[in-house]
Amino acid sequence: MPFAASVILAASAAAAAAATGPALPANPLDGRLVYESKHCHDCHGVAGGERAIAPHLAGEHFSGSFLDLGAALWNHVPGMSVRLEANHREWPELTEKETANLIAFLFFIDYLGEPGDPVAGEGIFTAKGCATCHSVGGGEADAGPDLGDLTRFPSPLFIAQATWNHGPAMFATMRQHGMSPPTFEEGDLADLSAFIRRKAPGAPQLRVLLAPGDPNRGRELFAGKGCAVCHGSDARGAEGPDLSAVGLHRSAGGIAGTMWNHALAMSSTMRQRGIGWPSFTTPELADVVAFLYFLPFADRGGDAARGSRVYVDQGCASCHADPDAAHAGPELKSSGAAISPEALVTKMWNHAPLMKKAVLAEGRPWPELTGEDLRHLYTYLAQQAPANP
Repeated sequence: MPFAASVILAASAAAAAAATGPALPANPLDGRLVYESKHCHDCHGVAGGERAIAPHLAGEHFSGSFLDLGAALWNHVPGMSVRLEANHREWPELTEKETANLIAFLFFIDYLGEPGDPVAGEGIFTAKGCATCHSVGGGEADAGPDLGDLTRFPSPLFIAQATWNHGPAMFATMRQHGMSPPTFEEGDLADLSAFIRRKAPGAPQLRVLLAPGDPNRGRELFAGKGCAVCHGSDARGAEGPDLSAVGLHRSAGGIAGTMWNHALAMSSTMRQRGIGWPSFTTPELADVVAFLYFLPFADRGGDAARGSRVYVDQGCASCHADPDAAHAGPELKSSGAAISPEALVTKMWNHAPLMKKAVLAEGRPWPELTGEDLRHLYTYLAQQAPANP
């Protein structure tokens, strides 16, 4: 089962330089504790095969940047409140830290991808030419190491790490045999891992488990392993491409496969520049993959003028700018809502039950927001907030 922010703020004179939003979690699964303690799992499943009465959280339902996910939570309020009221449950309030961890967890759900298919993995092992050099748990092929020992590591990332570290030797051997290095599509490494585990179970062995990657440590490794020379320290492009724009919000195995597909061209470039081939120890590759996975989590800066229109068009001003309104709310510009993206999403979430009553009393529809709306609104409120003394 798959399990399953840095947010760039546009700004005011006080925040002209892009600031960071919620720190990326060292363990993105920390938010699962919030997910369970707030009873989200009572309605939602995290994978398509689970029974659930509300949308599953894997796939496209909750993908996007921090504020995209914040908008999805906001739009979820009416339906969720009805179910809570029907079951006589209280609205689950959040702290800012809980909001940041929960949204990071929702973003992280797709990281581990789907379980591998050993039958498909056997086809990949043959079709990609692995069987030419490698055996699994004993066999005639011995040009490369026997892959049976990898059954100790029940994770596609271990397969990816072993393959990556073996890259230069593999390239040389394959050139000698007139072969091209294999390329991997989404799911291939998971299937290959499942095949190896089934093919060579052997005697019971101590399993070596891999913790979720730490994207903060991955950022440091990205620079330390030389990746930043071409891709920039933030992976958003230098002489090489901007990696935030190449669709890396996919499974860990899919990201590792994309790295591998780039490896042959990269090895040539690195030789030309006199840069050594980067090898990874456990759990370094997982950390780098987690860093790359979280690149789309960052929000672009918004537009204050468009945020002002959202503030008016979505009805925020009718309650939050008029102290004499029938259902007056706090003045948002000085409320601290724009201190950080997690502060804004948290205040909106905790305020939702009162706002729902006001909206129903006035006969207005619930103001749904897109991630773009929330980015622009945040930027507008940040510009209007009084400067710190």
